[in-house]
Amino acid sequence: MSPQMIEHRGIVQQVDGGKAIVAMETGGCSSCGHGSSCGIGKMASGRPATLLTLPVSGDIKAGDMVMIGLPASRLTLSALLGYLFPAFAMIFGAWLGSLLDGSDGATALGAIVGFLGALAIARVVIGLVPGLMPAPQLIPLSSHSNVSQQEFHHD
Repeated sequence: MSPQMIEHRGIVQQVDGGKAIVAMETGGCSSCGHGSSCGIGKMASGRPATLLTLPVSGDIKAGDMVMIGLPASRLTLSALLGYLFPAFAMIFGAWLGSLLDGSDGATALGAIVGFLGALAIARVVIGLVPGLMPAPQLIPLSSHSNVSQQEFHHD
C-alpha cells in the first residue's frame, strides 16, 4: 500500500541539466474530494500557471504530461510546524508577557517574541531534520498530451 499522495497535474515546459520546468495548472488538486468546491482552487483559477523546477529522472521531455505528487503525511507535518506551532508560541508568549508585567504592551511584545521565536525554531528544525520538507515527485502520465500549451499559460 503506497502512502497517500496529493497530486496535481502539470506539463513539462523544458528539460535541461537534470531539471524540468513544469507548469502546474491553477485549478484545485481534487486530492481531498472537495473538487470544484475547493477554496484554494477557486482562488487560483484564472491565474497564470505556476512554474516549478524539479529534478527529473528517466526520459521525460518537453510537452509531457506529469503529475506532481507530495506525500500527504509530510505535508501535514510541515503544515503543523509552519502554522500551528507559531500560533501556539504566540499565545504562550502573550501569556508569559502578561504574567511578567501585566500591561498590554508586555503582552503584545511577548506575542511577537513568541511568534518570531517559533518561526526561527521551525526554520532550524526543517534544516536539521531530513525529509521534513516535502519534496515533490514527478510522475509521468504520457508523452503525447491532449492538453494544449495554452491551458498552462504563464505571463
